[in-house]
Amino acid sequence: MSLVRRVGVLYPIYLLFIQFGLLDTRLGLSLVLMLINLPIIVWMLYTYFKEIPGEILEAARMDGAGLREEILYVLTPMALPGIASTVLLNFILAWNEAFWTLNLTAAQAGPLTAFIASYSSPEGLFFAKLSAASTMAIAPILILGWFSQKQLVRGLTFGAVK
Repeated sequence: MSLVRRVGVLYPIYLLFIQFGLLDTRLGLSLVLMLINLPIIVWMLYTYFKEIPGEILEAARMDGAGLREEILYVLTPMALPGIASTVLLNFILAWNEAFWTLNLTAAQAGPLTAFIASYSSPEGLFFAKLSAASTMAIAPILILGWFSQKQLVRGLTFGAVK
């Protein structure tokens, strides 16, 4: 989403947050981050579940599986790489979001991006503190991405080739 569109949408969302008491709350921030990432989540999961052959579900029905068993024991294990990569990508996108977190939080629900932005002051930038905080901010994502690299690549390329 470009910056111009984000700023245009910020004012109505800000007014709604004030009206509903969601400004500077974790619930409000989680709601905005979820709604921002929802299109890519739906698109990715739709692609993964669409790639599962219908014959497997038919075979499960022939074996007497109900809808609940189909979802739990057939669909979920087959779509696990896609679900895992979608969750990881959603986590990374939410972790890196700075625009909404800086504008909709202050002290109560301020995430790491608000903490890092606090090192910018009228006196100047505190480069040592800013560098240390930025390194600590990227460390969890870097470690998580490193350990789940195989799963992420497999999930992201699941529906690429027919």
